[in-house]
Amino acid sequence: MADETSSLTVAKLKALCVINDLPTSGKKAELVERLLGAGLARTEVGLSESDPVEEAVEEEVVLSLEDETTISIEEDKSEAVEAVIEDDEVLEAVLVPDLVEEETEEVFTPVATKRKDAATLADMIKDPKVIAVVIVSLFLGAAGWWYINSTLEPFTAEPLRYGDTMEYSISGGLGDRPAVMASEGFLDLVFNFLEPDDDYCRIFMDYEGRGTLGVTKGTNQLPPVPNNLDGAVRSQGPYGSNDWLAVEITNTYEFDDFDIGRNTYSIINQGSCPDAEDGAYVPGQAVLTTTRHIELKEQATLSTAFDFSATIDNKPYEGFAKTFDVGGLLGSLDVVLPGVSLMLQPIELQDLFATDVIEEGASGERLGWRWRVVGEDTLGEDKTWKIAATHVDVERLCLGSATMEIWAEEDNPWATQQTVDVIISNDGSLQTDCSPFSEAFGDYILPEGELELHHTFKATKLTRGAKVLDLGKDYDLRPRSNILALDDDVQEDWGGQEELHPPDASSMRQHTLEKAMQCFDHIGGSASGASAALDNGGYIWRGLDKRNASTTQWNVSWVHPDDTSGWVLFEVTGEPSSENCTYLDKGSFEELASYNRESIPAVANMSTLEQRLSDTTRYPQLSGMDGVFDSSGDYHADTRIGFLVAVPGDGANDLLGQLTSTSVGATTVDVSRTWEEGIWEHAFAVAIDATDGRVVGWTKLSQVA
Repeated sequence: MADETSSLTVAKLKALCVINDLPTSGKKAELVERLLGAGLARTEVGLSESDPVEEAVEEEVVLSLEDETTISIEEDKSEAVEAVIEDDEVLEAVLVPDLVEEETEEVFTPVATKRKDAATLADMIKDPKVIAVVIVSLFLGAAGWWYINSTLEPFTAEPLRYGDTMEYSISGGLGDRPAVMASEGFLDLVFNFLEPDDDYCRIFMDYEGRGTLGVTKGTNQLPPVPNNLDGAVRSQGPYGSNDWLAVEITNTYEFDDFDIGRNTYSIINQGSCPDAEDGAYVPGQAVLTTTRHIELKEQATLSTAFDFSATIDNKPYEGFAKTFDVGGLLGSLDVVLPGVSLMLQPIELQDLFATDVIEEGASGERLGWRWRVVGEDTLGEDKTWKIAATHVDVERLCLGSATMEIWAEEDNPWATQQTVDVIISNDGSLQTDCSPFSEAFGDYILPEGELELHHTFKATKLTRGAKVLDLGKDYDLRPRSNILALDDDVQEDWGGQEELHPPDASSMRQHTLEKAMQCFDHIGGSASGASAALDNGGYIWRGLDKRNASTTQWNVSWVHPDDTSGWVLFEVTGEPSSENCTYLDKGSFEELASYNRESIPAVANMSTLEQRLSDTTRYPQLSGMDGVFDSSGDYHADTRIGFLVAVPGDGANDLLGQLTSTSVGATTVDVSRTWEEGIWEHAFAVAIDATDGRVVGWTKLSQVA
């Protein structure tokens, strides 16, 4: 036969060989000859009906599989090329070189937003022009580019990678329920960030917006991060060291609509709080960013920071908060009920499922949540696993109900969709059929009032990074907490020594607590209750000073061995004397404080703690215009210092018993400042653990004065 080149490509000729059960080896001419010999017409193999016309022979190409998503073409000269198979624009296959950069990011579109007009495999097979290519692809196992599997496969949760980012939508509310409802004691969770103008008893929030959740890919860290840990970031610890290596995870909420309704106590109904949404909603917008640092070796949260700005009813607010080791958007509630913070953003699947296989009927319990895979569900045109989760402790302790519905897909390390439905209360309405212990426990750990959360997160875009996180890995020069903490020899056991108050000994303030307490020799008659308590084994468990030039005002709270307690307000000018000590006011506490000298821990004096806080190499954030110390290391004139002794017991200062079962108390020192700048009023506060010098955290709030 005369040399004639078929108009069909080698790939299509091979497809015809597959269909007709013929070998696929050989060059183009051999394939044509084999097909003609099997009885196919000349036109079917791309030849003319008449005598052949000589044409240049095309170079041979060989179809090869690289992986499930990549197909490459090899030419005789072994050069990688890019080719496109076009059949009336129904099927496109982009052929890429087989050398892929290790750091290439993968971009997936979550199932809920994938193209609705994509041609299905059935549509493709109906077209005779592409049947050969489809069959060859299936025959060779290269159909991964369509992801045509009709059965949802089990999988284990994907680990996070540096550079992972997911964008998602936020919608609040459930039926006629607002996104957030908080009343009475639960208002502190909100007003930690927004300072109210009135005495509100209940608030309602509705919001809509979007969020971005991501893992930072650290670069250009100083000092440099070891090459094998590239991607980690340098992070500050509670003792001031900046040498920790951590994974940084950020989450930003952007609320285009952030409406708040507020109820005040009813004057007509004897100060009760209205249940209905009687308060008028005011419009607003808000942006809130959380940044969490997870230390590499111990995989524990090193710090959590919050940065927010909001405009509510045309009034702007700004704020920043940072806590070390503890704390979160839900404050102490996340300490009492571990895991509840998972409701506040799309969950990381490995947090909840670890390495458990996600498949129909699977179940487990982790981080306080009991979960069960309900089965397959469809989002958009694709299938995901639907999972139901219930918070065990909220249910077991009869505190209300906390449930989540989670939709998970294999490529996404976070929930593709997540709905949250929470009602927590200690008013008894949610505590039917509960044991007396559960009722008592709920009354003990929860504030008065209720808290509701109802919202939905839905992924809109996912970008995957390249390198899996380095959690669990050790690193050189990793700080050791026992080295950074204060030495035991600077601690004073004042509780066991029957002293009246924690040691002060400050050289930065004129009227230390030691000097101030000398005033009781001169004002004792006006503060007889306090004097009697202190003369009979009592002590000071809370104190706060306010300095103005040469005068210092002290407010001290005392407790008697019989648990009676109260407070005294006085001021001292110069050296303590009858002329320089002035009694101002006093009162008693309706709720008794706890007396427990045996649980008072040994502490460093305030002078030692002041030196650590004012050290700009440890805590640069605490000095300067926005801190509590000026550029020379002295206090700003409007700075106040205080302390709090918390002990296990039954009274007002039993803060530890509300969170843990410890028998050891705690002492914290707090430094705060308020000042005005233009139209803004700022407030800054920092707290430090007096036992070991660890900073608990700091906050800054700003609003129009």
